[in-house]
Amino acid sequence: MQEHLKTNILNFKWPNSAPTIYLTIEDIEGSHPIHKSKFSRQIKEVFPDADLSNTDQIFTTFTTEVPDASSIKLNLVDGRELRIYKQYLKHQLRNYFKAKDYVVVKNFVGDVQVWMPSLKGNTEHYNLYYKFSFKIQFAKLTDLPELIVSYDGTSKVLTTSVKDIEDSELIRRCVYGQKTFNYQMDLDTEEKQEFYNAIQFDQAFPIFSLPLARALDIPIEEPVRPANKYQKYIALISKFAEKYLFTEEFKALFPFKEDAFIDVPGNRINHINPNLGLLEFGKDQYGNKKTHLVPKKAMNILNPYRRPNNQNIKIFFICHTSHKDSVLSFYQNLKEGVNTAKNYYKGLEAYVNIKATASKEHFIEFTNENDPIPEIVQKLESLTFDHDNIKYAAFYISPFDKFTPHPDDREIYIHIKELFLNEGIVTQVVDYEKMIVNIQDQYNFQFSLQNMALAIHAKLGGAPWKLAVTDKKELVIGVGAFTNQGENRRYIASAFSFQNNGLFRNFEYFNQNETELLAGSILKAIRDFTSVSQADKVVIHFYKEMSYEELKPIIDGMNKLKLGVPLYILNINKTEAEDMIAYDVNWGDKLMPVSGTYIRIGLNKFLLFNNARYPNDRFYSDTDGYPFPIKIKISSPDEDAFEDADVVLELLTQVYQFSRLYWKSLRQQNVPITIKYPEMVAQIAPRFNNGVPDDAKDALWFL
Repeated sequence: MQEHLKTNILNFKWPNSAPTIYLTIEDIEGSHPIHKSKFSRQIKEVFPDADLSNTDQIFTTFTTEVPDASSIKLNLVDGRELRIYKQYLKHQLRNYFKAKDYVVVKNFVGDVQVWMPSLKGNTEHYNLYYKFSFKIQFAKLTDLPELIVSYDGTSKVLTTSVKDIEDSELIRRCVYGQKTFNYQMDLDTEEKQEFYNAIQFDQAFPIFSLPLARALDIPIEEPVRPANKYQKYIALISKFAEKYLFTEEFKALFPFKEDAFIDVPGNRINHINPNLGLLEFGKDQYGNKKTHLVPKKAMNILNPYRRPNNQNIKIFFICHTSHKDSVLSFYQNLKEGVNTAKNYYKGLEAYVNIKATASKEHFIEFTNENDPIPEIVQKLESLTFDHDNIKYAAFYISPFDKFTPHPDDREIYIHIKELFLNEGIVTQVVDYEKMIVNIQDQYNFQFSLQNMALAIHAKLGGAPWKLAVTDKKELVIGVGAFTNQGENRRYIASAFSFQNNGLFRNFEYFNQNETELLAGSILKAIRDFTSVSQADKVVIHFYKEMSYEELKPIIDGMNKLKLGVPLYILNINKTEAEDMIAYDVNWGDKLMPVSGTYIRIGLNKFLLFNNARYPNDRFYSDTDGYPFPIKIKISSPDEDAFEDADVVLELLTQVYQFSRLYWKSLRQQNVPITIKYPEMVAQIAPRFNNGVPDDAKDALWFL
């Protein structure tokens, strides 16, 4: 079936005549700053008596005439003045929607975001808003200006005002009139102080957050994720465009070429050969290699690539006293399989090809579900483990799920994971309530058991599968991050190094500002790899765009090592690229493009689709999900890094391949493990009391 890709971009026409804007040196009422990076030759010429070299900004009222002000007609060929034109268009967007009484803010990348009140979904506790953002760019995919229209999700604005909330420390962002503000902002400027002093608390309404909702006894619902994000996203932006953008009033500001989202130009689309994502599993009894594209299918018929090194594996359980009777049923299903007509899970040994037995003498039960650690520690100290001959795995049956209202209850599993990791024992958490429901529903339970068996196999040191196509000797290093919203602090995990076959080597983790340690860790991974094998290239997958401060010590270190191989940095947006997407209108109403499709959206910038839809729809089912694309920017400090025309495709293929190596779940991931695994460590390790033991930094205990 021939694909037909469209994107969420509206083309609008260049103006017949460029606008004339008015400029002042001083900040006057109704003016807007123009940063010095936009000072063109024409701007400097209209202020012959001013020394703009020491000026950070001048001001403009855009097209509003000001007596005695200088003016210029924007030259839309000049890159600096084109940026001013973009600033002018954003100003028009803001004013247009503000005039219609909508909340208008900047999103996290500074684009205009409009909040549309919902007609449904409101409750006595909050009002629901749908958020849409606009990004303006010029001739990126076409030869015309482009307006990207994106759906940014929803926000719930409480009906209780700031005035009526007692615990002010729980208040974060609020809606006030047509803007939002952070109640906890630093009052470090006169402007912020004036704004804060002018706020009428009875007119300021907090945006929903879990801590605030719990304090106000607002019911917390588990988020319902749409089965197909594409359907919801496209339906919402299409309806929004029809109702608010394809009007004569709006088109007077943005004259669209046509009232429709554009097709992706054919010369911007390419595809990675799906066979390059082929995975190798265990050999058969005759020594023949076995490969497959889809782990979910392969694990039912093939053995894992490599067993854990220890032949003797024992499992034991940690649970509340009231739950111990249910553990036996769970263990029987885990060990022997499920009782259902369509049986895809026939037990741990059959599924992941390892022998494991219960270690009844290590069973631990506790009575205090809110503070079980002292009891567990006491019992753990009385137990003896034969680590020389046996590898242990502990299943913790948690009384709490991830939505439990008390933060301390959510932290219990982290402390248990650290406690047993220090004993050299890997752990797997099981949500008790979900376990009970699953035991009653044997058909669906088997899929949870498959994922648990897969993760335990990897945690114990096995390799369920690896890349089958590995024709290059490359070191790939991943750097991911996790932001703890409660602490408002970001942690990073780095030097997650992988061989070119996708097999994990080791990791380290740091705080966000530990640039030198990050660089040292990356250099150590390079040195360790190249001491035993010559690398064709070194590739760093980074969760954001690398700064000069982060990159310089790595370049200096590589020069000292005299490697003589190119360095490539791939900025991989781990949050799905929802500002710009593409969709296939020729795939019925499912819309998701084929896996391995990539679209060039700028110089060495791409959208890459990682999913389980293969050509001719082989293997696909709705349970595989509909992930959005990821956004990738490729750069290199080496001048001749891109002389080989094939290198970009090789690097994109590598990302595509590494997204197929996730061992926590059989579900296809859109983000490569080089970003996903570090993020998981950064989420857990900083919450340990004593850090990660050194001997655990080459293991996947965090899955």
